[in-house]
Amino acid sequence: MTTRNGPLGQDGALIAAYGFVPNLFRAQGQLPLAIEAEGHLLDAVVIHENKLSRRQKEAILFCVADARANDYWRALYGGALAGRSTEDSAFLNFAVKLAKHMPWFSRNDVEVLKGYGFDDASILEVVATTALGQMLCTLSDGLRPAPDPGLTSEVPVEFRGTSESLDWVETRGPYLGSQDRLAENVHAYSFFRQEYGFVPNLYRVQNVRPDLVEAEARALARILLPEEFLSRIQKEYIVLAVSAANLNTYYVAMRGQILSALGGASLEECDQIVENHQQSRISAADKALLDETRKLAVLRPRQESCFEADRLRQHGFSEAQILEAVVVSSLVNFLNTLQAGVGAVPDFPPRRIFGRKHLYPFPHKARPISDAIPSEDPDAALVTRVQNGDIDVFEELVRRHSRRVFAVLAGLVGNMDDVRDATQEVFLKAFEHIGTFQGRSKFSTWLTSIAINTGTELLRQRKPWEPLEEEDDEGFRPRQIKSWADNPEQMLAASQRSELVREGVLRLPEKYRIVVLLRDINQLSTEDAAASLGLTIPALKARLLRGRLMLRESLAPHFIRAAHRSPNA
Repeated sequence: MTTRNGPLGQDGALIAAYGFVPNLFRAQGQLPLAIEAEGHLLDAVVIHENKLSRRQKEAILFCVADARANDYWRALYGGALAGRSTEDSAFLNFAVKLAKHMPWFSRNDVEVLKGYGFDDASILEVVATTALGQMLCTLSDGLRPAPDPGLTSEVPVEFRGTSESLDWVETRGPYLGSQDRLAENVHAYSFFRQEYGFVPNLYRVQNVRPDLVEAEARALARILLPEEFLSRIQKEYIVLAVSAANLNTYYVAMRGQILSALGGASLEECDQIVENHQQSRISAADKALLDETRKLAVLRPRQESCFEADRLRQHGFSEAQILEAVVVSSLVNFLNTLQAGVGAVPDFPPRRIFGRKHLYPFPHKARPISDAIPSEDPDAALVTRVQNGDIDVFEELVRRHSRRVFAVLAGLVGNMDDVRDATQEVFLKAFEHIGTFQGRSKFSTWLTSIAINTGTELLRQRKPWEPLEEEDDEGFRPRQIKSWADNPEQMLAASQRSELVREGVLRLPEKYRIVVLLRDINQLSTEDAAASLGLTIPALKARLLRGRLMLRESLAPHFIRAAHRSPNA
């Protein structure tokens, strides 16, 4: 990695922050400009002491890492909570809510902190530090650096943060005071006027900290603008898609306008990328790029598979392009969190506003999957042994779960030769990535989600992809609602009946087929099936009902009472 002299060189701020250059930054050696930008953010947010002390900021960074279950950063900031005060607990609660539940954040949370005596400048420091924590955790999730020597993530967790009882409240921004008259001697404002033609509201409300705005402008210039690896258009796709995943109205509105102005997509095409990029006109490679970078969004379901660099390699992306995709995603999470915390209002009329219906897609308040508390995992001890190097134990995990994985793939894929190959691929992926499994769901749930993703990817190669995410059905209404025989076993031989059911399940649309397979064939609990698919429990139940009705209609001619059949049947 190239180095420069001076306190704000590519390693100067890193050494000032940590005493050494952590492996996370060494892993970005192909992007020296990005490392420089990250160093400037560290200097402006953490090292520079203004309202909050450095210790207080490091406590925030630890709490963000703990909220995201990020072992790499928990190890680096493991001692930061020692000696905290009651005042610290107030802003740490604030930071944890912003980090974990960004769309639920409102002016009310800012007013609570003001009640403890915090002014706009100190609240901005808490918000910016939380946003930086999101950025660092995203880099770690995407790059998966080796632990730094002498550090361990096995630190006592002393702070759990905000209550999980959430209500969405709509409040007007900005939450912090803004100044209409901007200082003339701040280079960042000139940069924004040159790049966008105006100074966006996000940076206006931070006018109290021009050095912070300068660091943010530098990050944009060093990370988004260069086109050495990914193109500017590809980067704007990532900004738009990750912001949409984070339900960030501000950035979806702003970057849609910018992408349209750059000629990368019309506003209508930007809307399609926000709604479902798989249905947009972008290339297959760029669709894969957005598939993977959306996995790095703050709000992705925890049960969703991790960022897969191998998939991007298969689409022809170089190592530098993959690295740049992770870095851009981390910057988006920083900016989305920053905007949510200060409440900057959109600079353009939003074409898409994210609100209550996107947080609670059903009439009652469905809890986000990411907050689900898994029950005791019978595989936990075996998984821990494998993660600690006892790899022979993995054979026992294969023995326990091979039948379920095979059944899921058989129902989803159909072709037995493909199923056998895919089963081996699932366990190979699980073995390769078991180090990233953090126990937020059962191991069996995690393994089932890998099987679903593997089977779905195989189906994508055969025919146009049908999305599995939550959406309304295509207008299906059952027509064959007739009484089945009380004892259908007397109507058909068992082998014939099983074959009919198997064929009926295979004919179901994919998103209904997989739910019927998990619940009715493989007997997963509602909670585990929902977690495997990244769905809310009400969404899974609705989809299961539709799938059962479709299957019932398909099989009805074989099972209705003989007496009810037409004489010509």
